Amino acid sequence: MIELNGHNLTLEDVWNVANRSESCVLADSAREPMRQSRALVEKLADEPRAIYGINTGFGPLSHTRVSSKDLKQHQINLLHHLAVGQGKLFTAPETRALMVTRANALARGFSGIRECVVELLVDCLNADILPEVPSEGSVGASGDLAPLAHMARLLVGLGHVRVGGKRMTAADALEAAGLKPVVLECKEGLALVNGTSVMTGLAALSTHEAGKALGWMELLSACCFQVLFASPEVLCSQLHKARGFRGQSSVAARIADYLKTHPGYKDRIEGHKWGSNAKPVEAGVEIQDSYSIRCAPQVLGAFQEALWHVEQVVNRELNASTDNPLIFPEMETVIHGGNFYGQQIAMVSDYLRLGLIKLGLFSERQLDRLVNWRYSMGLPPLLAGGAPGLNSGMMGCQILATSLAAECRIMGMPASIQTIPTNANNQDVVSMGTVAAKMTQELLPKVWTLLAVESMAVAQAGAHREAGTMGTAYRDLQDRVFALSPQLEEDRPLFDEIKAVSEMLQSETVQQACLTGVTGLPLLPERGKT
Repeated sequence: MIELNGHNLTLEDVWNVANRSESCVLADSAREPMRQSRALVEKLADEPRAIYGINTGFGPLSHTRVSSKDLKQHQINLLHHLAVGQGKLFTAPETRALMVTRANALARGFSGIRECVVELLVDCLNADILPEVPSEGSVGASGDLAPLAHMARLLVGLGHVRVGGKRMTAADALEAAGLKPVVLECKEGLALVNGTSVMTGLAALSTHEAGKALGWMELLSACCFQVLFASPEVLCSQLHKARGFRGQSSVAARIADYLKTHPGYKDRIEGHKWGSNAKPVEAGVEIQDSYSIRCAPQVLGAFQEALWHVEQVVNRELNASTDNPLIFPEMETVIHGGNFYGQQIAMVSDYLRLGLIKLGLFSERQLDRLVNWRYSMGLPPLLAGGAPGLNSGMMGCQILATSLAAECRIMGMPASIQTIPTNANNQDVVSMGTVAAKMTQELLPKVWTLLAVESMAVAQAGAHREAGTMGTAYRDLQDRVFALSPQLEEDRPLFDEIKAVSEMLQSETVQQACLTGVTGLPLLPERGKT
């Protein structure tokens, strides 16, 4: 059970709610701050001064005053005019993520919303009553107005929902669950829609997945070291300390840990058998490995550094008050501002996506080293199982990987710079944070497929080396891949097997079993420490 108090929701919590349907509850500690902020809203609502969204119009209509008798209709009209979303619906996990993120933000006690409204949102989440939320329509400037309006319609009994995959009206779903819709009071509709919870929920899911993708790339890189007879010298801890990036050192250490499950590599790494040892000079034999192997700590380490930064930003935004205006009971005042502006999430979503693209491109280059017989140290051309020519092995798989790599690169355009004025020029600059977060979510399946293809190639390559020469971490991965995509003896269609291996890599059970070097996303060290 996850307690929502607006202060300590984590990436893991969001993932567990989204993908494991873990239950939530509004924390007792959140109730009194919420009551106090609500009391101040009600006190100020009838005062002569204008308070945005409470007794004024919205956006460029904030110069208009709304009468006391119309305040409830005012909030419903807000949901009506913002319910314009189009495109495919957010998936069930994505919808759960945005719901728990919004509930947690409102639980902070700065939004002036009643407990009963947030409790209903949490009850719907726990009952798996998921509103149909279209994915198109947010510019991420005054928060995620359109998608959150579709979410909020559930709470007043409007729109359609999915319950266990079955479509029904919100009113019927609430009744079947023994829940009653609320009647929104002043400020409450605005509190529900005016925040960054959609982009932040999506970013939380992407960040969690990205950490696991990094873990697989470290293991796959260790496998490439073994099957291509690469030198472990490039994993020397002194080498990486000389540069000073903690992420680079961490990645090198984790790759080395996987390699230590191979007796030969364990001896060379722990015995520091490099540097002073003379390298043989043989015609046609290079003394250094390709960058796609040698620079794995540098490439993946940079991604690790980026991931730490993204995690910090997303965790902070998960526990932020992002609507407007904010209510401060201790000061007995309402402050108008722009916390709804999603620039932080927009930028780190772009940053994360660029890192994931580099991860995918790096995987594609390692794949080429495995299938290209000119560089693969005696492996059969294209890892063909039968006679090359008659059999083409993983030729089609490499073409798929090349296509995916191109698509990934195309998705590298940052969304956070795509500001277009809107809202009668009231929102004259916008963040496009939700677009950025969506693009990162949409990229991830392509990265998983690239990792699946490389995993299959690694498994095939190991089968062509002398039995017993691969480390236990390598053989474990190979066994898991071969259980879904057996060793190639002759050509066969691989499309279903690629999908199955991709799903295996995304399995939390398999991740926990295989990614022994990954223990989550540690916080950054104190300044000056490594």
